[in-house]
Amino acid sequence: MDNVKVFRTGVEGLDTLVGELYPPYTVLVAGHPGSGKTTLAASICYFNTVKGNKCLYVTVYEEKEKFYRFMEKLGLRFRDVEEKGLFKFIRFPLALDVDKALEVISKTVSEESFDIVVVDSVTALIDVLKLDIEKRALLLNYFYQLPTITNGLLILIAELPHSREALDLGSAEFIADAVIILKNVIEEGFAIRLMEIRKVRGKPIHIAEVPFTMVENKGVKIYVPPILEEIPKQKEEIYLPCRYLNEKIGHVHKDFVVNIFSPPETVYGKDALLLLLSMAIKYNLKILVISYISSPATLRETLTLFLHDYGIEENLAAKILDNYVVLKGINPYAQSLTELASKELELIDQYNPDIVVFHGVHVIKHDYVKYFRELYNQILYLKYRGIGIVRIGNCVNEERCADEASISDLTFKIERIVKESGYDFIVKIFRRFRDPQIVSSREIRLCLEEAINDIKNRLEKIRI
Repeated sequence: MDNVKVFRTGVEGLDTLVGELYPPYTVLVAGHPGSGKTTLAASICYFNTVKGNKCLYVTVYEEKEKFYRFMEKLGLRFRDVEEKGLFKFIRFPLALDVDKALEVISKTVSEESFDIVVVDSVTALIDVLKLDIEKRALLLNYFYQLPTITNGLLILIAELPHSREALDLGSAEFIADAVIILKNVIEEGFAIRLMEIRKVRGKPIHIAEVPFTMVENKGVKIYVPPILEEIPKQKEEIYLPCRYLNEKIGHVHKDFVVNIFSPPETVYGKDALLLLLSMAIKYNLKILVISYISSPATLRETLTLFLHDYGIEENLAAKILDNYVVLKGINPYAQSLTELASKELELIDQYNPDIVVFHGVHVIKHDYVKYFRELYNQILYLKYRGIGIVRIGNCVNEERCADEASISDLTFKIERIVKESGYDFIVKIFRRFRDPQIVSSREIRLCLEEAINDIKNRLEKIRI
């Protein structure tokens, strides 16, 4: 078994869906013009050359230097693997006789023992033979036999006309062990890329369609939400920096989902961020705050002044924030809902936080059914990675708040109370599997003081 070849796509997320590729194996990558077919095929080729496998790239479209320059921007350095003898680029003009092209491929493969062959594109070769049924059948039979001859991996690239999702490649789709369709679609007025896993031989397809992007220096990246059966075990216990809250709700877990709902008129949140900051210092956690309503500069100034009000010098407050908090702002309407979810995950991958705070979630008013599905998948994915989630926003719609509370572990709902002397508030606390609790404004103020004192005490023991 030590000598058995095993290939992988090398694309994060896609490997989860298609698994390991054991030769002989054929992957058909089809898609709309500009959808990323060449990049995906090249990514699979490059990943496996880095692992020591030899890849032959045959194309009727690409210029070698242009191909190399574009791929280098995505982190695929084909010049390096070519120098090591692990990659070869061959370009055939469309006018070349197909028999001659196949003869050159066969000779190159047999003489240099390539493990992987990429053909870009099989559609162009088939189109040349549209009126020659016999030669077309011979061509497809050749590709059917090629992975067996090389005991390797064959990647066929195929063109899919705009606005169509059906393949017209005869038996090409049937000879493939895996079929991946790349699409350019319009969602909420934005162009997005989707990857459909149409077929994977010997592996059940749980998730058929996922968004993907091209990331500079990283290549193709897709987001695959976890399969629902994979609801993970809870991570280690931690405690809130407040005696009153601990008495009411007990411990929490690092991967808890927490909702904090404010009255409709305004967004609270700085109190919650202060408590989270105290926990971050105590347990050495990193917090990523993604705000939909405030710029990073505004949030930073607000938190710095808030800490200053409790007796922490502004310079020291700024250093504390630099050490434990990353602040980011996103306009949720500058992209589609799918792209927004992908953008958030890019930030999470970039900063690898222990807790991610979504600030101002009430302003997101995309199609609610789709939004709720994206939200649930995102929650499961982050819990799977052991990342805690805190969502701060107004309770503008009671039904929506109830839906979101139903999939959280802990919910704080702030409610105003009118008194003769003015306004006051209480906080209703709902924790899964426990009776609801109520905390007064006085207890919250004492919590904040306790958190600040804890921060001050710990600052004396750590270097900032």
